[in-house]
Amino acid sequence: MDDYPTRIPEILESVTERVRALTVDRVAKVLSIAALALVALVLVTFAFVFFLVGILRILGEMTYKVCDCTSSMEIAYAILGGLFLIAGAFLWSKRTATPDEEPTDD
Repeated sequence: MDDYPTRIPEILESVTERVRALTVDRVAKVLSIAALALVALVLVTFAFVFFLVGILRILGEMTYKVCDCTSSMEIAYAILGGLFLIAGAFLWSKRTATPDEEPTDD
């Protein structure tokens, strides 16, 4: 009976540690991963924008030297847009039909 007053706090402490391990620790891990993923997404977006700006500048200079015209940036935008259009059409042709879509017999 003398051991009873010391066992109750130990049991309560072990229960609270287990509950914290099952809830707060897992949520903290998920939130830290989500924050790192958000930072990585922002950095990748910035890198992609800078990459596109660089490609457009290079294409603009190349078209200016080839055609020696004042609308070289518009031509560069058209070239890059055409490349994206061709890549999108290629990916669209390679897509698979979803189960709810019925193939047409044309």
